Amino acid sequence: MQDKGQFDKPYSAFCQSNCRTAGECATLAFTGPVRHSWRMFVRLFSASDHAHADPCGAAPAAPSVTIAARPGQSLSQAIWLSGLVRPLPLCGGLGRCGRCRVRFVRHAPPCLPAEVDVFSASQLEAGWRLACRRQVPDPDTTAAAGAAALDLELPPENLVLPAGAQETGRLSGRGAARQILPPMTPPDLALAVDLGTTSLCWRALDMQGRAVAEGRTLNPQAGAGADVMSRLAVARVAEGRAVLAGLARRQLLGIMDSLAKSGTGRVTRLCLAANTAMTDIFLDRDVEGLCAAPYRLAHSGDETVALPDFPPLYVPPLPAPFVGGDVSAGLAALLEADVPRPFVLADLGTNGELALVTETGQLWLTSVPLGPALEGIGPECGQLAGPGVVTGFTLTPLGLAAQFYESASPDAENAADAARHHAAQGAVCPCPACQSANAGQNPEGLAAGSAAGAGVGSAGAVARGISATGYLSLLALLLRAGALRNDGQFVANPAMPLARKLAAGLEQPNLAGEPPSSGQPRSGARLRLPHGLWLAAADVEALLQVKAAFALALDALLRAADIPASNVAAVCLAGTLGEYVRPDDLETLGFVPAVLAPRVRAVGNTALDGAALLALHSKKIPPLARMCREAVVLPLVDEPNFHTDYLRRMRFGV
Repeated sequence: MQDKGQFDKPYSAFCQSNCRTAGECATLAFTGPVRHSWRMFVRLFSASDHAHADPCGAAPAAPSVTIAARPGQSLSQAIWLSGLVRPLPLCGGLGRCGRCRVRFVRHAPPCLPAEVDVFSASQLEAGWRLACRRQVPDPDTTAAAGAAALDLELPPENLVLPAGAQETGRLSGRGAARQILPPMTPPDLALAVDLGTTSLCWRALDMQGRAVAEGRTLNPQAGAGADVMSRLAVARVAEGRAVLAGLARRQLLGIMDSLAKSGTGRVTRLCLAANTAMTDIFLDRDVEGLCAAPYRLAHSGDETVALPDFPPLYVPPLPAPFVGGDVSAGLAALLEADVPRPFVLADLGTNGELALVTETGQLWLTSVPLGPALEGIGPECGQLAGPGVVTGFTLTPLGLAAQFYESASPDAENAADAARHHAAQGAVCPCPACQSANAGQNPEGLAAGSAAGAGVGSAGAVARGISATGYLSLLALLLRAGALRNDGQFVANPAMPLARKLAAGLEQPNLAGEPPSSGQPRSGARLRLPHGLWLAAADVEALLQVKAAFALALDALLRAADIPASNVAAVCLAGTLGEYVRPDDLETLGFVPAVLAPRVRAVGNTALDGAALLALHSKKIPPLARMCREAVVLPLVDEPNFHTDYLRRMRFGV
């Protein structure tokens, strides 16, 4: 037991009265009470003017952001859970994405193997390191070295303050939101929210059901990790959960404030559709039942909650520990649309959730962890779908051709946004894709090339990355061409001439152990792709694991309900994945059997559609709640042959 006295309050309680600036200690101790003197100030500077400064020299004069953190805390979490910098889709400490890059202004620590794989020798010498592999140092250590704070530089685009950090959010800006139908007089509004592990999507509607504004942004909690279990690890402690809840709540309050100040309307109804973990974290409720087996729900949803500063907030039914309100809201949308039965709703993110509705209205549910690969996080060139991101590939007589997001979703604002983003990034971004580009290249060429014609990027354009659908398209193409085996291994010497042309870009691991040169991806077999991209063997394996888990879950659900695949009327893919993925790619890879491929349909963001429906029409709630209460939940990991069946499906096309 901790002695009472000066140690009996959590760190944040002391700092509320003693810190120099309000909000300075937004990301502090998550593990219990500590001394107030045990705090380390972290000052963040833009790297634009100081990227080539002497790493042992003096710090720049004015930091962009100053935060306070607990010594020993993950440096990545200290920065990206502060609420004071732009949220990023981090890989959760895997050391793969490189997005948490920071430059130590002075006294850079010795580099780690993971950093040698990501940065060039010159970048390491300049002080670039991975924040996810570093901890906040003890202030006594930095004081002994003559420094009053830990001074770090971030790429300038990462230091953009999120909406609400200095001022309330706006309805315009870098793709964050768009006004659809501004009404003449500000009405009462219903706000539908889909709070995903990776993204936060919202839609404001008037009382007649017309959408008046909508937007999408990264979940500001992403600094705690890309997957559900990483968030739960932070939220398991009350202080950490409060930080995560505060980040998401402030984001929504900023949206509501923007709607009011713009004259769009006042939010009087709110429906939050989210998985069980995101729901309980947002409500700041205990998550212990979701942290370890046997998993259990603290509550079953289907309730209206009162939160400070919010209108009445409706939480849809939570049918099972890892089948949440996003799925039940999605079911409400599909039932309202009268989708033919039996149908399967598949919501594929970091957690795969599948719902089967039979002809009689019986609901069957299961879930399976998929990891962040289908969110565009984790693979070495992975990105969320957006401007400058490759969402598909085709095979031409000249080799691979990339298809960009702009062609699938033509939008001049998106194209301009892509150019601005890359222009800002190119000078200082140390990620391999950016460093392999021609530094003097006109970034406008990216937008022009990628949006032209059929959407195939010009040969010289450098892409920001590859979306999940881009990876699935690529793997299916390589399998069909004979450049990839169904066990996920690259074919070094394929038989067909076109496949040999593809295999010419295959690079084997660096067995000599030499550090990669600037612009080179990390060690391991990889296939060079157009536009400064590559496919790593580790990425293929990660996506093969996703395929195996999803195929197993779908097959187990149909078998449990005694419904042959040939009898399923529709497989509804929710979210961005369903919007862009090609059903024949899913068949080639083995996600769905051949008989189901023609019945795969993209249904968009059903969680958001359902949240809007439930926010506006309370009469839709009772039948949905009854269906969820009577659902049959299939716990996959308890199946006797789970591991054997999973391993059997660790082959593409099976």
